[in-house]
Amino acid sequence: MRGSAFLVPAEHAAQLFVATRPPAQRLASRLRALGLTMATYNRLRPRILEAAASPIAPRELEAALKSDRKATYAMRTMAREGLILRVGWDDRVRTDSLHWVATKAWLGTSLDQADPDKSRRWLADAYLRAFGPARVKDFAWWSGIPRREAFAAIEAVATVEVADELLLPADLADDWANVRPIPAAAVHVLPKWDPYTMGHAPDGRQRLVDDDHLELAFSTAETRVGATAGDALPLILRGGRAIASWSHRLDGERMKVRIAPFGRSRLPARAALIRAFTPIGKLFGAAVELETD
Repeated sequence: MRGSAFLVPAEHAAQLFVATRPPAQRLASRLRALGLTMATYNRLRPRILEAAASPIAPRELEAALKSDRKATYAMRTMAREGLILRVGWDDRVRTDSLHWVATKAWLGTSLDQADPDKSRRWLADAYLRAFGPARVKDFAWWSGIPRREAFAAIEAVATVEVADELLLPADLADDWANVRPIPAAAVHVLPKWDPYTMGHAPDGRQRLVDDDHLELAFSTAETRVGATAGDALPLILRGGRAIASWSHRLDGERMKVRIAPFGRSRLPARAALIRAFTPIGKLFGAAVELETD
């Protein structure tokens, strides 16, 4: 979704892919941006599928095809077309090593068999159950679906409006009426791109961060890493609201965590922060050390 790669359940992969697939006419412009012609892409595609019959690293692919970076660029485009998957290929959590494999070879089927309209309706319902109450524009932004198609998908779902433009699936109305606020002292540590912080359009994020702190919680055109701005940074939440960002550096068996509070936001007690970060340290096999800006 939104041109990015996600981990998704295999049983829902086809619905997710079809519901959020970009228009076919974007292919030519993407190839031009990568320095590829359509002729080169069409020539590389069958060769890549053959080479990726089993998981293969990008450099291994380039060597197998006796090609330059064009093979990798073509493979990335094929991933957007659903022809190639990226799969984890290392049991260590300190690496993001990925291999590439042909979709049919890995799943036994292609990703373009689902019905687009039914897939969007399914996704709209799943979105509201995960991120509601939310607006149609939140769903459109999150999924990358054009506003008109997003509205039609939401319209097909039985919903209830719990506040101005904020919708929930109708069968969750009673649950919403009985929901309890997050305890004011509750501390949560979220990674970059966490679903909680990336679930709503930029103008709908006041529910989790003050307006004055938006540029500290989300990347801007000046602070972005990569092609897009608006990415949620690693955040610390107290009572469900962002009060600080954090970064970490692994040094042997130590995980050094630097915390940057937002403005005059008061940080939780050090003991509470240690408790929140300790499970992350255990994941990396490292003891947590805190530093505060």
